Amino acid sequence: MNSHLASRRSRGFTLIELMVAVTIGLLLTLVVANLFLSSRATYQTTDEMSRMQENIRYAYQLLTRSVHLSGFRSSPNTFANTIFGAGNQAVTGTDGGGTTSDTFTVRYQGSGAGTGVAPDGSVVDCQGREVDAGVTTRATFSIAVGANGGNALFCDNGTGSLEVIPDVDNMQVLYGEDTNGDMVADRYVAAGSVANFDNVVTVRAALLFRTTNISAAAVRDTGTYNLNGTVIPAFNDTRIRRAVVLNLNLRNRTP
Repeated sequence: MNSHLASRRSRGFTLIELMVAVTIGLLLTLVVANLFLSSRATYQTTDEMSRMQENIRYAYQLLTRSVHLSGFRSSPNTFANTIFGAGNQAVTGTDGGGTTSDTFTVRYQGSGAGTGVAPDGSVVDCQGREVDAGVTTRATFSIAVGANGGNALFCDNGTGSLEVIPDVDNMQVLYGEDTNGDMVADRYVAAGSVANFDNVVTVRAALLFRTTNISAAAVRDTGTYNLNGTVIPAFNDTRIRRAVVLNLNLRNRTP
């Protein structure tokens, strides 16, 4: 009797019991793996969104500062048309036509000792270089292919074009033109319809930002985007996009 009981106690698991245990283990592994992949996709999407928000924030700061400076004169007693005359206006632009991105240019002078080597740092160009008093700089903003293969916002300060913000798919620009001399925009038109750029008091820039990578957690982007009246067709990928409109005043032409 004692020998029979000892034999039963040392018998171990049957094949069916082992198969059930393995199956349960595999199911648990699949559940854990699925949770891990889902968490990783969510983290990637959150990180991509944060990067896009940072790009939007910097674009707002850069374009606002540049447009606010347009028409700035180192010496306020100098007539504006002496510095920003024909061919050298404080603000100009080009219409890309269709869904092609527009460009716009602003010009302003710097601040400092005026010796060419002693700017005081209070005025910088779109690439971060200090501009001295009496020196006129420009900032031409455009969209071109960036370092990561996607479209990006570039700025040309007159010495060369530099990528300043990645992952900007498109930019469409309208100009607020003052037609009655009250320093308030009476109409918003594309560059080709501006009667006189010297009367532009506001720049309305619509930019389309996107995440850098294709997001596993996002749905396919099949919608269209309206940028200042220009309809951008669907991209049909799983990147996340945001259209942002910036209304920027030329402070040196408005109260």
